[in-house]
Amino acid sequence: MDVLILGGTRRARVLARQLVDEGVDVVTSLAGVTTSRRPLPGEVRVGGFGGADGLAAFLGDHAVKALVNATHPFAATMSQHAAEAARRLGLPLARLQAPSWRALPWSTEWIWAAGHDAAAREAASLPGDILLTVGRQPVPHYLAPLADRRVTARCIEAPEGPLPAGWTVRQEKGPFTVDSERALLAGFDVMVSKDAGGSRPDAKLTAARQSGTAVVMISRPPSPSYGQQVTTPELAAEWVRSTLG
Repeated sequence: MDVLILGGTRRARVLARQLVDEGVDVVTSLAGVTTSRRPLPGEVRVGGFGGADGLAAFLGDHAVKALVNATHPFAATMSQHAAEAARRLGLPLARLQAPSWRALPWSTEWIWAAGHDAAAREAASLPGDILLTVGRQPVPHYLAPLADRRVTARCIEAPEGPLPAGWTVRQEKGPFTVDSERALLAGFDVMVSKDAGGSRPDAKLTAARQSGTAVVMISRPPSPSYGQQVTTPELAAEWVRSTLG
């Protein structure tokens, strides 16, 4: 195998398409957390590896020549395992992720939180109704602090377990437009989001600024130091070509 992509993001899908078109032997690995997903080019595997040891064994068994970690910026555990496995094998590793939204001029207008527990406390301190756009897995962090609030959790798939009486789930999958997000945010005073990042704000952030909606933004976990940092699929493909020679 030439390249293993740790995927689950749009950037991973675009990179896989480009590499497949160039004739590179590439496999994209998905954690399998979301059951509904878009089709991916090339070969796909689904499921975990069993930590850094399992990933290192997989990389060695399949004679992988290069590893691209294109998981979500908040996939901290997977990123740590990827860096550890690649370092152990002396394998070239690239971390493909969008630049942080902290670079945006008006990111200073947001309330930044160090994690989900901190974000829940910040949201609880603000008046009004709350829109959670953090995905389904972190929802338990918000249940107790926001139990008596009107909250809508927007997720691709519904969270597991019971929710407080004032909570609703809005199952949707983007991309969204600024107009649709502005219409949605008209019913909310606070939005909680994660620093997924990008060269420009996504639709919900633009809509929140236009609507005057307060934004609680969760900071990214730090990235491991091992590997090359790249921000676009094009740069990642260039790195792959250079690595494979």
